[in-house]
Parts: sequence; C-alpha cells; structure tokens
Amino acid sequence: MKKEKPKPKKILILGGGLSGLSAALKLKEFNKNLDITIFEKKQYFGGLAASFKQGEFLIPIFYHHIISSNKITMKYLNKYNLLKNCKWKRIKLAITHKNKIININSLKGLLSYKGLSLFGKFRFGIFGLYVVFLIDPKKINSNLDAHTWLIKNAGKEVTESIFYHLYARNKFNVPLTELSAKQLANRLKEREIYDKFTYPRKGLQKMIQGIINDLKSYNVNLHTNINIRAIDFKKKQFEYKIKTNSKKILENFDIIINTIPIPSFLEVAQNLLKDYKQELLKLKYCPVVNIVFGTSKSLDNKHYWINLFGEKPHIIIQHSILNDNYPWKVNWVLRYGGSEEDLNKTDLEIKKDYLGVVKKYFPHADIVWAKVFKEKHAEPIYDKNYGDYAPKNKTPIQGLYMAGIQTTYPKIRNMNVALESGEKIAKIISKDLTKNKKL
Repeated sequence: MKKEKPKPKKILILGGGLSGLSAALKLKEFNKNLDITIFEKKQYFGGLAASFKQGEFLIPIFYHHIISSNKITMKYLNKYNLLKNCKWKRIKLAITHKNKIININSLKGLLSYKGLSLFGKFRFGIFGLYVVFLIDPKKINSNLDAHTWLIKNAGKEVTESIFYHLYARNKFNVPLTELSAKQLANRLKEREIYDKFTYPRKGLQKMIQGIINDLKSYNVNLHTNINIRAIDFKKKQFEYKIKTNSKKILENFDIIINTIPIPSFLEVAQNLLKDYKQELLKLKYCPVVNIVFGTSKSLDNKHYWINLFGEKPHIIIQHSILNDNYPWKVNWVLRYGGSEEDLNKTDLEIKKDYLGVVKKYFPHADIVWAKVFKEKHAEPIYDKNYGDYAPKNKTPIQGLYMAGIQTTYPKIRNMNVALESGEKIAKIISKDLTKNKKL
C-alpha cells in the first residue's frame, strides 16, 4: 500500500507590503509545494510603496527613490525590466531658515546658512567627512543615545541647530536623548545625499505587479480587504472576515509570518506568551501624514529634498526631478513626528495647513490637484533601548515568525531593507523546514 504524501505546509503571511510579497516569492522559489496565503487589510498590495491613479497615471502614495547602493531593490527592478532609460542624478538637499531655502550640499550654500556660526559650519563639514569616510556604526553601543553621540562627534551647535530638527522633532518628535545613536549612525552611513538617485519611469507599481504576477503563477493565494478578527495561538486557529462578506471564517495554518506593525498584530493576537507580549508592547510607532500634489510648473526645479525647520510639515520632495513622466510636476509634502494630531483631521484641514507652508516658500506654485494619505504606523521609534526588545525573526511561539521593518534594526527604513527582510525570513523558514523541525 502506497504511503500518502504529506500535506504541504500551510503558510499565512500577514501583510501584503514589500516584506510580505518578497517573503512569499522567495519561499516559493525554495519550495514550490508550499501552500502560501497572503492577507492584506487594504484594497491593494505594496504597502507604503503602492501607487494611486490620477487620471491615467500611477502616482506613488508616499515618497520613494532608488539609490545605486540599493542592490536588492535593483535586483527586483532589473527582473521586471524597469531600470532601462532611467536617469541617475545627484540630488540637491536643502534646509529652511527664516523663510529661506538653503542648499547645504554645496560649500557656498553651507556658508550662507545663518543658523550656524562659522565654527559650527566647520564642525558640520568635518562631521560630514567623518560620516563619509570613517563612521562605523558597529562600534557604537546599542544603548547610547543620539544626543550624547552627536555632541561628541558633531558638537553642541550642530546637534541643536541641525539634528534636533532633522532627527528629533521632524522624524520622531522624541528628544535626541531618548533616540538610538546606533540607528542614526546607520542612517548616516547610507550616505544618501552623496549617492546617485533614480526612479523607474514606469513606476514602482510595475515592480509590485510583477511580483504579484509571479506569485499567481506559483498559485499563491492573494487576498486584499481582509479584516483579521483574531489569531488564537493556543488553539492555532485563525478567524478573519472578508470585507465584502459578513461570514466569519475559521482556518488553521502551520506557519504564520507577521509583517504588519506590532500594534496592529497585538490587536488580534490571542493567547500569546505573557512575557513575549510584554516585550512587544514596548514598541512605539511614528505616524505619517502626506499630501501628494501636482503643479503646472516645478516649484524650483533645483532641490529634490527640502527639510522644513520649524514648520508643521517637515519635508517637501519634488518627485518630478527624478521622474518627469507625468502631465504635471508631482510633489510630496509630509509630516512624521507629531502627525498623530493630524490623523483625525479632515483632508481639507490638512491641505490648508500643509499646502499653506508650500505656498509660503513657493508663493507662485499653481497646485492643480492634491490628495491626502495617512499611515498610523509608518515606522518604529528607535529609542536607545530598541535593540534590547526589537522583535526577532524567530519567536518563542511555535510556528510564528516576524519580518518587516520592525525586525531590521539598526538598518535604515527603506524599500531595500523591506525586500531584504522578506527574503531573510523565507531563508530562515526554508532552513527550518529542511531540518524537519516541528512547526
């Protein structure tokens, strides 16, 4: 009598962002027999890298770009033939001071900045050289705070006049004394402003759709509009609701990969180990409120990235400097730290506040259209103790794995790291399956 073949392992991936999509694709490349399902709460895949339709054109919801060091992103873009005819540029980075925009990429611009003394500008320049040639984040203690590290390496004036705005107020709305020096050093080590930038002419949505098409060819079950009701880790039972269907559905999976933000995961997770839940509860997240807007002409056609000091929104980015493949000039204006106070405001209120600041610096801007997007859990707040409680890929709960940005500390949050996180968890699970561990 022939033995029955063992049933393929059922794997559920929570979240259809880049981490979830790349995890599913890599798992199928390792083992085509795996039964994989992806549940996404929104009506689209791609997470923060997704796009929306404005007329006949796909516009990125949140700002994204590719730099030449983003090897994993480049691999996916090449796979779907999206890097042809891309223009690579060195971008200009600016900061604002007393209603003026100052290009700090150049020596002339830095010298014109009145927010630093001549000695402060010298210290800032020396710190820039240190970041480019000498910085080694691995040597920084995981529990060292950003303020202490910056005071030592950049000086008090640079710390208070530049990095207070860039990293404390604008990024997280948390004092530098509470933020991780190691994570900041890793961000600086990326040296984005010194690298070449591009954006695929056909957009990132083509990459996302390419991954989705590959997953469909592998018979991966792809579901959007899924409202997770509960995951009972004691019974290994999963309850969810399809938004278009009021019927409750119960299902069991052998392996669950969580890529959604931890607060969202904890809202539905039942019967977690008490100590593990307490660790996860330590994670805090920063929201983002963003306006994508089109103008008839460029704001200034110079500065790709403008950091706004002392304003309600924190960044203006001129997307069309990298990709001018639209009938309008496409831009973003957004707020991270403190944006939780805007999450419940109407789109009209947000447009008045944020676009009012755009008009302050670019009074002749002819804004043709504008759309508001919000994300409650855009990025973990990397405090000085984050390394102690950051979620590990393997959890103490049998069959539960973690992936996504929350697991990648101290790396910078970007598409490259998100894709890398998905591939990493796929390798870990494939290795565990190969070893015939009980999952």
